[in-house]
Order: sequence, then C-alpha cells, then structure tokens
Amino acid sequence: YDPRGYLRWLRRELTTVGHPHHYLVVEKILAADEHLPDDWPVHGTTGYDYSFAVNGLFVYGLGERAFDRVYRNVTRELQGFEAILERCKRRIMLFHLSSELTVLANLLNRLAELRLETRDFTLNAVRATLLELIVAFPVYRTYVAEGDVSEQDREHIEWAVSHARSIYEGQDEGILALIRSLLLFELPVDADYKYRRQAAQFTAKFQQLTGPVMAKSLEDTCMYRYVRLLSLNEVGSDPRRFGMPPAAFHRLNLRRAAHWPHSLIATSTHDSKRSEDVRARLNVLSELPGEWRAAVQGWRRLNEAKRRSVGAVAPPSAIEEYFLYQTLVGTWPADATTTPPDYLERIEAYMVKAMREAKSNTSWSTPNTDYEAAVIDFIRETLTAAGAEEFVSSLVKFVQRIAVPGFLNSLGQTLLKLTSPGVPDIYQGNELWDFSLVDPDNRRPVDYALRDRLLAELENACADREGAAAALPSLLRSLGDGRVKLYLTWRALTLRAREPE
Repeated sequence: YDPRGYLRWLRRELTTVGHPHHYLVVEKILAADEHLPDDWPVHGTTGYDYSFAVNGLFVYGLGERAFDRVYRNVTRELQGFEAILERCKRRIMLFHLSSELTVLANLLNRLAELRLETRDFTLNAVRATLLELIVAFPVYRTYVAEGDVSEQDREHIEWAVSHARSIYEGQDEGILALIRSLLLFELPVDADYKYRRQAAQFTAKFQQLTGPVMAKSLEDTCMYRYVRLLSLNEVGSDPRRFGMPPAAFHRLNLRRAAHWPHSLIATSTHDSKRSEDVRARLNVLSELPGEWRAAVQGWRRLNEAKRRSVGAVAPPSAIEEYFLYQTLVGTWPADATTTPPDYLERIEAYMVKAMREAKSNTSWSTPNTDYEAAVIDFIRETLTAAGAEEFVSSLVKFVQRIAVPGFLNSLGQTLLKLTSPGVPDIYQGNELWDFSLVDPDNRRPVDYALRDRLLAELENACADREGAAAALPSLLRSLGDGRVKLYLTWRALTLRAREPE
C-alpha cells in the first residue's frame, strides 16, 4: 500500500548495487501538464511524452478553428473532448469496472462507520461520490503514501475535488471532504491504528483504480470517438492540444537534459495507435483544412449510395466514415494507384477493431456483427468493387498531394528525435517508411535483410564526401522507397556518437 516506500527501497537497492549499468525507465503516461517526479530513482520514461511533444511541432496550430469547423460540419459532433471523455469514464466504471468501484465504495463506507461525524453516509451516496471524483481525475494516478504527498499530487487531487464539487447535484459535501482528507492523508489527530491502516488501504486502492479507468476511457474508447485529427489521438498525447509551439518543445528538452538526460525518446512504440509516418502525413491536413473539407465532402457524395441499411441505420456513421477517410489518407501506399489486396484486409480488420474500441455501435463484449459486416461491405464497395474507380482515383490524387510534405514531416521529427536530449528509440522496421496501425498491424514481420542491404549500399555509396554528394539527389528523387529516412537515421546516429555533448 506504500508506492513511495517501494520507490525508497528501489533507490536503496540500486545504490547498494552501485552499478550505473542498471538502466531503468518506466512506462509512465504523463498528462499534458504533468511531469515525472524528480525524486524517482529511474532514468526516465519509455518516451510517450516525447512522442507527443515532437508530433505537435508538425501540427499547424493556427489552423485549429478552421479544422474544428470541418470536423463539426462533417460529423455533426457538437460535444467537446472533455464531455466525451467524461461520458467514456462513466461507461467504463459502470459497465466494465463496476466491481472495482463497488470494492472501493465498500472500503470507504466501512472507514466512514469508524467515526461519529461520518457514520451517516449511505453506501449509494459514497459510491456515487467516488464515481464523480474519478470522472474528474485529471491524471492516470497519484502516488500518495502516509506522510508523503508531493506538491504535484496535491494539485491533482485538489483540482479533481474542486471539479467534482462544481458538478454536484445535491450530494453530501461531507463525503467529498472525507475522500479529500484520505487521499491527502490529512487524518484526524485522534485517529487510531485501525483507522490509519484502513485509510492507507483505501488510498492505495483508489490510486490503483484511477489508472485503468483513464487508460480504458481515454486510450481505448475516447480516442476512437473524438476523431478531429487522428494524428493527435495517440498514447501519451492530448487530442485537445492542436500543435506545440517550438518554444514549448525547447523547454521540455531543457527539462529533460537537466533532470532525465537518459530518458528514452520515441516516436513509435509497440502500443502506438498509428506509426510515426502515418501521423506525419496526417499532420499535413492541419495546414489544408479547405482542401480537406472539399475532399471529404466529395468522397461522402461519391460513396453515399454504397451503404446498406441495418435496421434503422445505414453504417458507417458520420464519425466512423470520417475516421475511415483519415485512416485511408494516412496509410495509403504512396505509389499505389489501385487497392492492394493485403491493404484492403488490413483496413477491414482495423475498422472492426476501431469500432469495437469506440463502443458506440458495436463492442468487444457485445459485438454487433450485422453492423460490422455492413461497414466491411462499405469499405469493399468504396475500394475494390465495380464503380470504386472514381473514389480511388480521387483518394490517390489527394495522397499524392500530401505525401511529400508528409515525408518531410517524418524526416524532421526523425532528425529531432536523434538529436534531442535522451536515448533515441527506433521501433522495429521504422528505419524505412512504415505506415502501420495499432496492433496487430504493427506486429507484421519486418524485412531486416532488406534494411541490412540498403544500409550497406548507402555506406558504400557515401564512403567519402564526393560519394555522398552524388547519392543524395537520388535519395531525394525517390522519397517513396524510404532510403532517405534510413540515410538520415544512419548519419544522425553517427554524428551523435561522434559528438555526444
């Protein structure tokens, strides 16, 4: 029940071992305004925070309002991200983590019965209050233990309590006050050992629950419902942040250099919703809201007749269709003029997974197979059936319009990753262009023999300055084959090894 006690033990253990070779990073997903505690005895995170920051550099922040209008006009989605996330949190807790919420409510109820001033709270009121507070919680979790509350944890708890209080409708304010005192471990001075032990147990259980609630609500539900710009819907990212100013990116780099110089920095991981190259291409849309709106509206008109009804609805929904078009634009092979068979299979499987994650019209627990089949039929009709030529031709032209800027975005973020403070991490296969989606799509076999051969060819061709000067124009003329990304990765890592400071 003592997370900070574990951290203290870990610090002693590492100090006792005395080896700087013990490299330890944590898969900690930080909220946009959260930072890794400076006193943790680790070398940093696994890099989601860096991925969020560097991706934001390539999103055109001044285009946000225009892009919002496109999203609302196409999908008719009027709710903001916060409202959708709150709805997702309630659903997860009431239908998927209901037993965990009940256990927590029973712990608190038994604790309340130990004190005269809190004895009259009902179990239903306790459960409802806990639900509202967890919905309001702004981060995955805190790390409070008896006598040890960091300033950052205090701020998050106080904010959540204040937000829950602001949306209360007649609930007993005393329950919120009790939970606040427990989470901050501000216990009555006359509290006995039993009360303090149960209070520590409740706080630990609360902190263990908020993490999975946030993960299942934000990453596994909300990011498939709120689809304004899919390059922002990533693990460790905040879809509300439409771009990152360079000054903010530099501040984060300075902080990492000062506090976590050996933290991993990544742009793709095993858990990415979309690979770094997909996001880099989708970021171009933020610069072209007018062209994007015209393209989507045209595609919807072309494909309207390809729907078939399932009961009273005709899948896909407007949000699902908008999600599909972004997915196609982000992943379409740049050199393809017709739909590759394996690509069609990947998109069909991905859309079924995305719809089940969204839990709007089907889900993993209660799959609506008729609805899913109708969406698969729609995808086939738009990509491969007779009469699909006009849509595919329009899609190809649009992808060709943004492919080169997308390649350049990816080269930019690759160079930044390989030259920023921290330890650069390259996910398997991303030495060349990789347009994978979430697992299992990003678990496909990687052709390492090809990468070995291409790297050897580059090393031979660029053995001296004259050779490199001659090779570069060829790499730039054939951006689509990915050799330029491999070249940049090789040269930047070589430079980093030669000039570590």
